[in-house]
Amino acid sequence: MKSIVLDNLNPVVFDKIRSLAQKHNRSLEDEIKAILAQTVEAEITPKVSKRANFRSQLEAARQKHGNQTFSDSVELLREDRNR
Repeated sequence: MKSIVLDNLNPVVFDKIRSLAQKHNRSLEDEIKAILAQTVEAEITPKVSKRANFRSQLEAARQKHGNQTFSDSVELLREDRNR
């Protein structure tokens, strides 16, 4: 397993992490591991959720509109500008 050494950590941050470790009945090392895991998971999850949400919205729109065709808005904009 890899090791990490943190030098010059802000004392306020260190105290807060130590307080969290006590609150969660964990060692300081286990608390830091938990914080890192949460942070990484939070970074990954929204990207996956956004993609899944987009796909579900796209599928809902496809089902709602079925085989409908829509006019080309470019042509409508050109007509409007030429007035």
